[in-house]
Amino acid sequence: MLKSYLITTLRTIRKSPLSSFINIFGLAVGLGVAIMVYAFLDLDLGTDQFHENREEIFLSTSFLERSGEIAQHGVTPAPYAEVLRNDFPQIERVVRIERRTGILKNGLSVFNETFTFTDPGFLDMFTFPLASGNKAALNQPNKIILSHQTAIKYFGDKNPVGEAMTFDFESKKYTFEVAGVAKPFPRKSSLQFSVLVNFEQLELIDSDYALSDWSHFLDGVFIQVKDAAAVDQILSQTGQYVSVQNEVQKDWPATSFGFMPWTRLFIEGENLRSRITGQGDSLARKILVIIASFVLVLAIFNYINIAIVSATKRLKEIGVRKVMGGTRKSLIFQFLTENIVLTLLALIFGFVLAVTLLIPGFDQLFDIGLDFNMNQPELWLFLFILVVFTGLASGAYPALYISNFSAVNIFRGRLKFGGKNNLTKAFLTFQYILAIIAIVGGILFTQNTAYQKQRDWGYDQQSTLGAFINNSDEIIQLKNRMEQHPSVDLLAPAKNNLARSTTSHIIEVLDEKHDIATLEVGPNYIETMGLNLLEGRSLEENRATDFQNVLVNEQLAAVLNPNGAIGEQFKIDSLNYTVIGVVEDFHQWSFFDEIEPMMIKLAKEEDYQYLMMQVNASNLKRTYEDLKATWTELFPDKPFNGFYQEAELDWYFQTIDGHGKLMRYVAFICIILSCLGLYGLVSLNVASRTKEFSIRKALGATLKNLILVINKQFVLFLLIALCLGLPISYLLLSTMFDAVYAFYKPITILPFIVALVMVVLMVFITVSSLVKKVMTTSPTEGLRSE
Repeated sequence: MLKSYLITTLRTIRKSPLSSFINIFGLAVGLGVAIMVYAFLDLDLGTDQFHENREEIFLSTSFLERSGEIAQHGVTPAPYAEVLRNDFPQIERVVRIERRTGILKNGLSVFNETFTFTDPGFLDMFTFPLASGNKAALNQPNKIILSHQTAIKYFGDKNPVGEAMTFDFESKKYTFEVAGVAKPFPRKSSLQFSVLVNFEQLELIDSDYALSDWSHFLDGVFIQVKDAAAVDQILSQTGQYVSVQNEVQKDWPATSFGFMPWTRLFIEGENLRSRITGQGDSLARKILVIIASFVLVLAIFNYINIAIVSATKRLKEIGVRKVMGGTRKSLIFQFLTENIVLTLLALIFGFVLAVTLLIPGFDQLFDIGLDFNMNQPELWLFLFILVVFTGLASGAYPALYISNFSAVNIFRGRLKFGGKNNLTKAFLTFQYILAIIAIVGGILFTQNTAYQKQRDWGYDQQSTLGAFINNSDEIIQLKNRMEQHPSVDLLAPAKNNLARSTTSHIIEVLDEKHDIATLEVGPNYIETMGLNLLEGRSLEENRATDFQNVLVNEQLAAVLNPNGAIGEQFKIDSLNYTVIGVVEDFHQWSFFDEIEPMMIKLAKEEDYQYLMMQVNASNLKRTYEDLKATWTELFPDKPFNGFYQEAELDWYFQTIDGHGKLMRYVAFICIILSCLGLYGLVSLNVASRTKEFSIRKALGATLKNLILVINKQFVLFLLIALCLGLPISYLLLSTMFDAVYAFYKPITILPFIVALVMVVLMVFITVSSLVKKVMTTSPTEGLRSE
């Protein structure tokens, strides 16, 4: 029987190639988008889940109070790791992680590198197998283990085990021997390293760091337990260490300690501050699932409409089967089987579409390393569920509807179906609504991208160059040389820099504490960066009192005194600071983030890390090359670390470009699928009114008359869709914009007008194509059965 149904399905495809193509194409697009979203979810939800001990690993966390707010942080006091190791026998292994940046050298290969200081148990806790060397070498203080990528960067294809390398940290040099090289990291790994070093070396390299100091926080402390249930027992006894930490740490007092399971760390890490690992994107997951659902629902609705249309060509077959004793149950089974076969064909094309176009295209938009691994049982289970769900969802209604036809009505030509089927019309109305939402979204995201690219950052980023050197003496050397460059108009050293870093300070205003982000800069920084001083004066190095004077942005000025912040005072660490100027609000970070209250204060010269330069815009590139040449001359052993200030937010604009392109692609897909669905329903309408149209033509009906007759009922559906779709799209997209962007282009009526016009044109063009077919058909063909 199944073989018979398969043959019938293939025969139906051959006899109705157009409707079969529309069905298969629509479902293929919907399934392809679903597979692309699965690939993203597989990457996002599967990240860091490859470690063999994942169920036994927990990150130690701290609940810290700052400016009256309590938040969970992925850091803990430096001695806390030893406390866990010594006081809790339930813990099998404790691993500390602390990172430091410096210069790593091997011969002529010199790069800025991050050293990961960790305990020898790191490679036992986490699954990072070595390609060469011995992981036990991490017990020795002068041995290091390189990542695969780092080894290639310095040594190429050569095995570096046994080679010596030099680490330059704040102008102090240390020699290490390479003892191992890790295998390439899995693509689903957010915890990675360049160079592993024995943790005990940290105090030797960084003399300011004390492992016994409760006021210092470690970047990460992980524990491994044999029984996950023991974590609750451990947690119930950690409260005794809160007071020990708070005695010495006044700025970041702890309220409690906690543990976060490794299996949830990446997925739920968005709410965890100061984390050492990456984090998933729950908003992106929700939006992509919604998009995939939109497209798949459109494809299913298309299939339903086209399937009913196709049934008009199989009425005699259905009537014969019923006369020969075929039951409704057998007809339903036949149609569902045919639909599953069509869905399987669509899946094949959708799979090819996803692997060759959709997945690479999505990764090109956002550069997240998205690929597709077919060697996983979960994928095939997902595809099976997807086929069954899509096959049943798209085929159930047509099968139930068509199998209910009466054989008597079929042979007498009295069958009335399609024209008054309200459910198919509801499907079409819903398709209109989805199309409107997609079109409005595509326009709004495109407008927002253009708006944000032109938005004022609050300072002059276009003609500004910078250099990062973690050495104040060398910054002064570079400053003295670049001051002589004819294209450099202004220079300023700084500890922090816009779009790069800030310092955090607790200020006390009327007995209230506020956590304020601070730019600690050198004199002339305001002028060099083109920040707009609204009132007061700038900071001057030759005024000794200016080290206790500050500038504030408009946000902080409003907190201090909405009627005028000049002269207002507040305390930082028991010292009084006075506001001497107010700076116009500026974007410290990307436009994803709100502009927060900030202040600008003078930095000590020994803390300088940046040199910023305002350059003649016409000579920007040439000056950058001269900066590089000067650097090489002054610091031949250091890799060049200059940058264009404008390039600091390139990642952000690439992301929002991706948002705009993605929504345009979705809008295009929705338009195509909606047109196919409309084509199906109009075809159904025309097929059910063939005799009516033939009579009208025989009585002299013109093209205009037929267009009015055919479009009359669709105008009502379109009006309903517009009345519902336009406000729904506004509410949905404004909510989405509020969730994604702190700043975005105000929503105007223009995108909704454009969407309205596009949908009306879409309906008109689709219906007109079928009206032309009606006009070219002879009336005698429609009346032949009479």
